[in-house]
Amino acid sequence: MKVSVIVPTYNREAYICQAIESVLQQTMKDFEIIVVDDGSTDNTEEKIQPYLQNLKYIKTKNGGPAHARNIGMGAATGEYIAFLDSDDLYYPYKLGLQVAVLDKFPEIAMMYTEISAFDDSGYWDEYHLKKYHKNAYVRENINYENIFSENVLLKYAGLDSSSWGNKIIYMGNIFDTYLQHLIVFTPAAMFRRNILKTIGLQNEHYWLSEDFEFMLRISRNYKVAFIDIPTYKFRYHTNQISTSRNKDRIHNTIETQSNLLEIVTTLGLNDREYYLQHKDAIDKRLADLHKALAIPLMAKGKDPKSARIHLGKSAFYGQPEHFLWILTFAPYMIRRLFIKVLSILKKY
Repeated sequence: MKVSVIVPTYNREAYICQAIESVLQQTMKDFEIIVVDDGSTDNTEEKIQPYLQNLKYIKTKNGGPAHARNIGMGAATGEYIAFLDSDDLYYPYKLGLQVAVLDKFPEIAMMYTEISAFDDSGYWDEYHLKKYHKNAYVRENINYENIFSENVLLKYAGLDSSSWGNKIIYMGNIFDTYLQHLIVFTPAAMFRRNILKTIGLQNEHYWLSEDFEFMLRISRNYKVAFIDIPTYKFRYHTNQISTSRNKDRIHNTIETQSNLLEIVTTLGLNDREYYLQHKDAIDKRLADLHKALAIPLMAKGKDPKSARIHLGKSAFYGQPEHFLWILTFAPYMIRRLFIKVLSILKKY
């Protein structure tokens, strides 16, 4: 097969059939679908029975998203690999467009695209990537021209561009920018299966941000491409955040920020040669991450010592947060109220 589409799923009986249908409706037909059921306890297995002739179904014990994707990659036979979260959808041209780019540019190991976002109440945003990663694209004023070193018009790449106007393929090494900012929506990516021999599989230690760590390793070793065309439909719904772990929102935020901090420390700080070459940028990133971890820690526990440790680290890396430090000595309810107000302000 040309493409292996890996669909990890956990308790998504309401959405899994729609996800599968969106793959079956692809204009390019040279693909296999591998559904990895990560220990679902609902009716997921029953729901996909009518599709078994069109896909590989693998059921495993619940081990998290990285575990499910790794099993899928181990079963894959395609030249390229793409992921699809089981509550999301593909545009019909998704696989065809990405295959055409990877076939055309053999030096590119991975390509990703714009995304659209929707919910079941009628919300729709066709070009959503910059909003989804607004800390990078909006607040830090990152743009595709300064992320990528090369670009070519789609029509000049010899690809069918009749539907896309003057859309551009951006190409280059994005690791430096990606380590600093979340710029890639990873489910919208496609990559060459043979690079797994070099970068390995996803790190199952992480239940959150596992895809960020995996894509970072790809971008550290290979050139990446991007097209500003939405190929993926991301669904917002109430049970999105790590439902397999039954943890509250603050706990998930703490785990996410802890994982991001560990990943940047491993791939940035602990690579001494790289760190010395990019010290200022990595110090700023680490300071931001320590602060971002300290804030939910202040709201989660009645003992704020751990928050003060991370605020001390933020100061060590050049960003002292005097007000937040003082706030850690305030009563628990005052700290929680402040964090709640801060989270509301961040939305605007």
